[in-house]
Order: sequence, then structure tokens, then C-alpha cells
Amino acid sequence: MAAQFGVLGAVEAQIAGRPVALGHARQRSVLAVLLVEAGRPVTVDQLIDRVWGAEAPQRAAGALYSYLSRLRAALGDAGIGIERRPGGYALTADPQTVDLHRFRRLVTQARGAESDRSAAELIAQALGLWRGEPFAGLDTPWLDAMRQSLLGERLAAELHHNDVLLRLGRHGELLPSLAAAVAQHPLDERLAEQMVLALYRSGRQADADEQYRRIRRCLADELGSDPGAGLRRLHERILAADPTLIAAPAVRAASPATVPAQLPADVRAFTGRTEELAVLDKSLAPPEGDEPPLTVVLLSGTAGVGKSALAVRWAHRVRDAFPDGQLYVNLRGYDAEQPVAVGDALAGFLTALGVRGAEIPPGVEERAGRYRSELTGRTMLVLLDNASSVEQVRPLLPGTGSCLVLITSRDALPGMVALYGAERVNLDLLPLPDAVVLLRRLIGARVDREPAVAEQLAAACARLPLALRIAAELAAARADVALAELVGELGDHRVRLDLLDAGDPRAEVRAVFSWSYQNLPADAARVFRLLGLHPGESVRADDVAALADAGAGEARRLLGVLVRASLVHAGRGGRYGMHDLLRAYAAELAAAHDPAPERRAALTRLFDHYLAGAVAATTTLYPDAARPGTADLAAARPSTEPEAAGAGGDAEVAWPGGGPEVAGAGAGPGAAEAARSWLEAERPNLAAACTYAAAHGWHRFAISLAATMFRYLDAGGPAAEAVAVTASAVSAALALGDREARARALSDLGRLHRRQGRLEEAAATYRQALALYADLGERAAEAVALRNLGTVHWRLGDYRQAAEHYQRAGAHYRELGDDAGQADASVRLALVEARLGDADRAAERLRPALELYTRLGDRFSEAYVLSLLARLSCRPDDLERAAAHLEQSLAAVRQAGDRTAEAYALTDLAAVHARGGRLTEAADHLRGALVLHRRIGDRASEAEALNDLGQVLRAAGDAAGARAQHEQALVLAREIGDRYEQARAHDGLAAAAGDDGATHRDRARRLFADLAVPGAPGW
Repeated sequence: MAAQFGVLGAVEAQIAGRPVALGHARQRSVLAVLLVEAGRPVTVDQLIDRVWGAEAPQRAAGALYSYLSRLRAALGDAGIGIERRPGGYALTADPQTVDLHRFRRLVTQARGAESDRSAAELIAQALGLWRGEPFAGLDTPWLDAMRQSLLGERLAAELHHNDVLLRLGRHGELLPSLAAAVAQHPLDERLAEQMVLALYRSGRQADADEQYRRIRRCLADELGSDPGAGLRRLHERILAADPTLIAAPAVRAASPATVPAQLPADVRAFTGRTEELAVLDKSLAPPEGDEPPLTVVLLSGTAGVGKSALAVRWAHRVRDAFPDGQLYVNLRGYDAEQPVAVGDALAGFLTALGVRGAEIPPGVEERAGRYRSELTGRTMLVLLDNASSVEQVRPLLPGTGSCLVLITSRDALPGMVALYGAERVNLDLLPLPDAVVLLRRLIGARVDREPAVAEQLAAACARLPLALRIAAELAAARADVALAELVGELGDHRVRLDLLDAGDPRAEVRAVFSWSYQNLPADAARVFRLLGLHPGESVRADDVAALADAGAGEARRLLGVLVRASLVHAGRGGRYGMHDLLRAYAAELAAAHDPAPERRAALTRLFDHYLAGAVAATTTLYPDAARPGTADLAAARPSTEPEAAGAGGDAEVAWPGGGPEVAGAGAGPGAAEAARSWLEAERPNLAAACTYAAAHGWHRFAISLAATMFRYLDAGGPAAEAVAVTASAVSAALALGDREARARALSDLGRLHRRQGRLEEAAATYRQALALYADLGERAAEAVALRNLGTVHWRLGDYRQAAEHYQRAGAHYRELGDDAGQADASVRLALVEARLGDADRAAERLRPALELYTRLGDRFSEAYVLSLLARLSCRPDDLERAAAHLEQSLAAVRQAGDRTAEAYALTDLAAVHARGGRLTEAADHLRGALVLHRRIGDRASEAEALNDLGQVLRAAGDAAGARAQHEQALVLAREIGDRYEQARAHDGLAAAAGDDGATHRDRARRLFADLAVPGAPGW
């Protein structure tokens, strides 16, 4: 049975993952000495001296033998012995089962590592073994001396780690830990030098100068000396703006979870392009002399010439040259209706690079800056397919020479060459021999039997790969017809096409499309045309069924016909897509052959279908069961019947029943998982439909779909997409002049801003909603908007404004006779009073609310108020009652799949356990809450939970762990402007640093004083 031992924290042993009882402190001290010397004998005299010191009793040897015997019994199950050897007693465990010896081995390996990246990873592993102070809870002179020695080893490793990270250019991530270390070791010049350099490289020259002056004052006051030569020289170089101080790009260790691999599938039967591939290969060659590396390659050529196929083929060939991953986006630059917005492309890339939705900035330039930062030091390939202009591409260019961007475009984009030094590769029509080879690979021996006709067919297809593939599929489907006859048919179709324009290959490819299209059955041809109307990039059979007003089985059959004709390609998960030229051609045909009312009716059916599916899925996933405040308008929002609009957004249509089967309503984990899978798969289409509808007159649909999707997107969907969808509803409501719908959409948008920590934007959006509701006389909705605005002020630390808004909301609820609303306002006012130090008044306000929730049977609100009362009183009966109710609430929200409510329940339960002294359970619950807060992007709640966890760990004696949590909380709270959590973080860092935390202590006091708050809550 495997055993593991630890001394870098409390002395502990585990066998098969389960802790071993090691007895009292003296007995654990014996084991600590043996673990430090694992495998080496320690004499009896040494053991006695190290365990008792000068105060050893007369019968210490007898006690020692007893302790050794008990330890043998405890460790015997793992085959670990304590042997008597000529030199004394030795623990037979492998030294590498002891965290101390693993730490030392990793540090040694790091110092001899071949690269800084490897060294950084090894030292990070070594430092990760530490759980607190060595031998925590044990106190003997030898152990105390050894403890200080080991802490010195840890500091040396940390200093080495800092140097390595600085060389790698990762100065930004070092600043929080460096600040804490400098506060703990204010006279350490090497630490100060690292801090000064990190600040300077982060663009904070003034702070770097102040840091230098601080240690100079400290050294003068404490030691009567000046900074050493190294630190003085660094300061001089900073003042001189020495360019060699600028860091090299950060080299990041790519992990499988954050290495994107977005390339489309490689192309079947790819033929020719040998010269072009060779030119592309040269782009990987190192630059000559002082030339900067090539970072942009442009593949240009006419539509259908095979630019995307060549780009994807080459990208797959060289993917090993880009170990940090490949990014891909089809910009749809020539789609008149739905080109991909640059901001959306950036959001997709940032998500693929591991940036959480809440951290994706709102503006295009800010997203572009974050994107460039994320790519710094990475070696990646970025494939930008179907770009139409330099402006569509410019924000997507990395700022580092370690990445290569491959762009495909129908246009030459001369600006890319002039401004960005792009290497252009012009892609011409396939040479005739290669075109014939492609036909042979697709059709087979018939090409060899009729070589001259095959050349005619290739010429008729304008030697365009897309057209050749379509023609080949048609020829394969009509194996009994001679190629000559097929070429003749194509000639007839070309004559009949008004689209033909001599010398324009795009006209030729339309002719080939027409040839294939004209051979379709009428029902399949209609479906092909309707697919050109779809606003998304891929469809499922049930989507097509809605468009065509057909059954799902019939839709699958017709899609099969289109796949065999190469007009549609089948993808993963039962999805189907189209080349952008074919999409444009289908849209042209629809405009020419299908009357506008029929096209609008088809899209209306599609939108009904999506809305029905979204309603069924979200109803299954999110039944109304949550803590007060987990959804901004869950109770008070006026109910609206979903409807999809006809032309101009005015005509009502019947509410569709059912919805897609995969998202069907139901209960249980199976139904919930099916609903979640459907929403995730259809999310891009739902978002595209919403934005398209808002821009083209389906205003009611856009409003209803956005409101339906809101709960799902708010509970963890991509933040940028959630904002885009909700903003579409705002614009749709504005276009309709529907102030009530606009107010509701603004309320949803305000919540998204608040969740992402954009508190000022949230406040401005809530104020717009509040003004609309007040003008409409919607008192219930106005009360909710007041409550939401109060919560933003609460987060901003403006407690007077928060209380004022809560009081106004309570007055509205009283006018309406809404007891639950009044109770909610009372709970929020109690929170303000408790924050300001009036616990008695807060408790008085909470008890009537608790009675009301109990009477109403609102178990979730009852559990929350009980947790608040338990925190205020700490009475054992209150704590037990609160814990029991919260456990029930937690089980219910987990069953409902409500991650937001689950995170809040875990946080509340952690607070109750912490008040009751159950610190391990409290820490576990807070870690679980943090995972959920991060997943759903609730940055304000994340900062609060980090500080809570820091307080719990500090109460449990883990000062290092507490410090790490408070450092993270401080960074996050500063980003979102939450001054109270900033104050708590400074307060926690001061407590974790002990007497050396004066700076943090002063900042905490100032912030608490500015907020008129007595201080941080204790456990």
C-alpha cells in the first residue's frame, strides 16, 4: 500500500490516500526527525536532543522507545518500518515519499534545467508541495531551527522562480506574489530588485522608483546602509530608460486544456498546388540577417479557386510547427447579410485561448489588445478564411513574431502588403492536367476512357476545384450517361444562363452550380434555395424541416440528395453546411424564384422552431427555484406570451407547441442533459437568428428569443454572445417603440454587465430601465429595477445610495401589497445595516422576513435568511437550523441545474460552517463556489468568495494559503471597482503577514473608513 509523508506543513502521513493517526505532538516530533533524515540512521541521543532539547526527562529513552513502537504499528500496513541499525534508528521509507525531499529534488532539477520554461514548471511543482510552515504545531529547539532553515530554502526557491519568470517575460503575473513577499521581507534586496524590475516592465515606472526609494529608506533606518550595487545599477538603468531592460515575450507552457485546435477537417482528394505549397513552406524559414520574421501570408484568388482548401491542407501539414495551437474563423466577408463581426471573431478566439467570458472586454479595440496579449510568446497559426478587407483583418493580427497569420481572400488586399508586410500568394485556376487528375480521383476510370471529353468537362468547369467537385458528383450519380452527354448538357445550361459573362470565372462557376441545381428534384431544389436564407452557418434536419414546412424524415432525405450533389456537406453531430459561394447562389435563386411572402414565411417558421426549442430547453433546465436575487426579474417581471412576428414585426403567429425533441420538456437528469446539449449545439444559430431578426423586422421574435435565452446565457454562456443577443432585444424594442420590452431587455443587459464586474455600465443601464418603468407606471418592475440598482451601489461601496434604493423598492412593494417583495427589500436593508456595523438592527429586520418566508413556504429564501441570522448571532441552534435548511436548498438547486443558485448556497453554507468552527467543510464549500462563480463569470461573487476562503484558511492556521486567496481577490476587486472587497483583501493580507503587514493594514483602514464600515467580518 502506497504511503506519502508531509512535513512542509503539519506533519502527516497517508496510506492509500487515507490519513494515519500519528498520536500526540511528541510522537509526531519523533516521526518528523526520522522523515527529515529518511533512509539515514539517527542515534538515540540525537533523537532525544531533537525531540526534547535541554528539557529531556530522565526517562526520555524509555518514552522514545514507546513512541517508536507506536509509529511502527501505525505505519506497518504500508510496509514502512523503523529499523534499528548500527548508527541508530532509520525510517525505511523511500525519501521521495516525503514532500521535503521531493521539494529539494525538484529545485535541484530546476537549477540544471535546459530551458527557463522547464525550470519554471519544476520550481512551481516544488513550491506547490508547501502547505504552510514546516512542522506546524510542533515546538522544539531543533525543529524551530530546522523550520527556519527550510523557510530559507523555500525563499531561495521563490527568488530563483521569480528570476526565471522575469526572464520569460511573465512579470505581470508575478506582481501580487512579489508584493506579498516584499511586505514579509522588507529588507531583502534581491526581492526588492525583482519587484522594481517587474513594476518597470509592467509600465509602472513611478511605482518602480517609489519601490526603490522605499527599500533605500528601510535599509538606512534599520541597518544604516545603502542599497547594494546591483539594486543601485538597476535603478540607474531605469532612470536612463535602458531598452535592454524590456522583457522578452512571455513563453507560456501550453496545456492541453488551453491549446486550441480549430482547423477544419483536411480536404478529401486534394490535387495539385505543389508550387503554392512550396511557397507557403518557405514562410516558415527563419528570416535573413536583421529582418523581422514573416507574420502574414495572403492567399488571394477568385471565388471557388480552392483558397480555403489549400490553406487548410497546408495548415494540417505544418501544424506541428505551431505547438501552441491553431485558430480558425470563417469571416464570411462576402456574405451580404451575415459577415462575421470583428468583435465576435475576437471573442471566439479569446474563448478558445482560455479567457473566461467575464474577462472578455466589451469593445473591439480592447478585445484586440487582450487577444494580442494572450498570443504573446505563443507559437500559433491563425487562419482567417474569406476576409473581405484590411479592416476586417487588422484587429485579428497578433502583435508577436512567434505567430503566423494565413489569410484567404477573393481580393488582393494591397493594404496587407503595404502596411503589414504580407507575403501574397496568388492562386490561379488549376492547370488543365491537374483539373483532369482531380476529376479522375473523383470519378474514376471514365476519365481515362474519354480523356478529351474529360478535358472539355474541366474547361467547362473553369478549372475551379469547387465546380469540378460538383460536376464530378453529378457524373458519379449518373454513371450510365457518357461524359460527352453531360458536357453537352452543361453547355446548354450555360447558354440559357444570363449570368454568364465571358472571362469571369465566377460566372462559370454559377453555370456549374446551375447544372447541378437543374438536375435536382423540385423538392430538393426548393430546400437548397431555402438554405440560402438561413442566418447561421450550419443546420440540423429539424431546422430544415421548419424552413421547408416538412417532416424531419423528409428533411433528412432531401438533405441526403443535396449532399450527394455536393451542394451541401455533412458534418459532425448530424449538422449540414454549405460553401459560402453556394450559400450566396442559393440566396440568389431564392430571391429570383420564391416570392417575398414565402421567404418570410419560411424564416418565420424557422424562428418559431428556434423559439419553441429554446423555451422547451430553458424550461427544462431552469425551473423557477432560486435564492432571492439569483435572477434579476424572475418574480416581478410582467409575463409575456412569446410570439414570432410576420412582415414588419406586427403580425402575430400562433405559439408553436413542443419544440425539437432533443430539447423537449421533462424532468430528471436525462431531460436536463438533452436540453443543455441542444442549447449548446444550437447557441450559435440562436444568436445569429436573434441578431438577424432584430435587423430585418422580426422584432417580436428577437425580443422573445433574447428573453428566453437570457437565463441560459446568464448562467454560464459566453459573455460576449449574451451581451450581443440582449443588445439585439434592446434595439428591436426600440424599433417597435415598445418601451416595456425595452425596459425588460435593459434590465437583462444591466445584469450581464453587473455579473461581469462592469458596475458603472450596469448602473447606467439599470437607470435607463428604471426611467422607462417609472414612465410606464409599472410599479412592480420599477421596484425590481430599484433593487437591482441598489445592489450595484452595494458592490460599489455606496451604501447610502444602496439603502435609499432598497427603501424605495420596499415602499413600492407595500403599495402593491407584495409581502414577498417587502421581505426581500428588508433583507437587503439588513445587509446594509450589518455591513455598517449595526448587527442588532439587522437581526431585528431579518426576523419578520424569516417568518414571512416560512409562512409562504419559500424554502430557498428561508434558508438564506437563516444563514444571515446565523452569521450575526453564532448561536448553536441558529447555526444548526441554518445548515439544515441550506443543505436542502443546495440539493434542490443542484437537481434543478441552477449553477448560480448552487454557488450562492455553497457560499452561505460555508459561512455557517465557518461560524460554527467547521473550517475544513467551509473551505471545501468555498472552493466549490469559486469553481461555479468562475464558470458563470460572476466576478464580484468570485472576489467575495476568494476573501472568504482566505479568512477561513487563516483561521485554520494556513497563512500562506490565506495570502494567496487574498492576493487574487485584491487583483479582481481592483479590476471591477469593488472597494469593500479590496479592503477585505488588504485586511486579510495584513493579518497573514503579521507584524510585516503594515502597508496592507493602512490601506485596509483607509478603505474601511472611506466606506464608513467598521471592518472585515470575522469567522
